[in-house]
Amino acid sequence: MTRHLGRATATVCCATALALTQTAQAHAASRTVDFSYQHIWKTPDFETGIRGRIHFTVKRCDHPNGDMTVLLRRTDGFDYVVGSRTIKCRAGQTANFDDDPAGTYEFELGKLDDYTFFKGTATYSFNAAR
Repeated sequence: MTRHLGRATATVCCATALALTQTAQAHAASRTVDFSYQHIWKTPDFETGIRGRIHFTVKRCDHPNGDMTVLLRRTDGFDYVVGSRTIKCRAGQTANFDDDPAGTYEFELGKLDDYTFFKGTATYSFNAAR
């Protein structure tokens, strides 16, 4: 009985170690972008490594009281909108998208006032593949 218990323990330990080494490795990544648009502006595509949060944060904007829309679009496979948030184009304003699966995404920025030109800097963060 003791001999079988020892083998079972060793098997479980080996299986656990193997599972841990084969899981997808990911790390937090961020990109800083300058945006300048009158109607719509898109970020370059970015690839997430695992399911997780994706954030878009305004660092600087020339119209801090202007409303902007931040749309998250998945671009691999079917091209579809994951979600949209409306925030002020003001430093520190963040659009959060939680628990999104691994894939390729882009942000699309829009605004509610088509007669205004928005210019600024933002950072987006996500879990990237290693």
